[in-house]
Amino acid sequence: MVYGIVSEKDNETTRTVFRSKKIANTDIYPVTKLDLLVSRLNFGDTIICISVDRFLSVSQYVVFSEKVLNAGVSLRIMEQPYLDIGNGKHWRSSVVSHLHTLVQAENVTVNRLYSVLELTDKGKYYVSRCVTDMSIGILAKTYSVDGILRRGN
Repeated sequence: MVYGIVSEKDNETTRTVFRSKKIANTDIYPVTKLDLLVSRLNFGDTIICISVDRFLSVSQYVVFSEKVLNAGVSLRIMEQPYLDIGNGKHWRSSVVSHLHTLVQAENVTVNRLYSVLELTDKGKYYVSRCVTDMSIGILAKTYSVDGILRRGN
């Protein structure tokens, strides 16, 4: 079975791409419902996501990826093929180290801002989203096909 992951960043173009890959609308999950997707996965399934920046944070991406790998499922990130896993593919140790560094940076930064600022719950959510949007954006750009890992001229 092939599944798709979308977020509020996606539009009809993404759904068209997924339709071309024979993914039914019922098999497209919003990034906020990943636990539901994980519960439906079977060995050999494939999950496709346009970009890693569809995830809410690097932490969410890493935890989801570990669940996918443990389930024997493949995760394809179209704009960041360096981050694909499953079906015999694993991240290099340098990628794992970088991911853990970004997760730690997310957590430390959010906690530092919480401890210094007196925020309402709405303010905490806003600060958290600012930090996680920045870290997932860094991850997306770093591993994109035209990012720093690009080989060639």
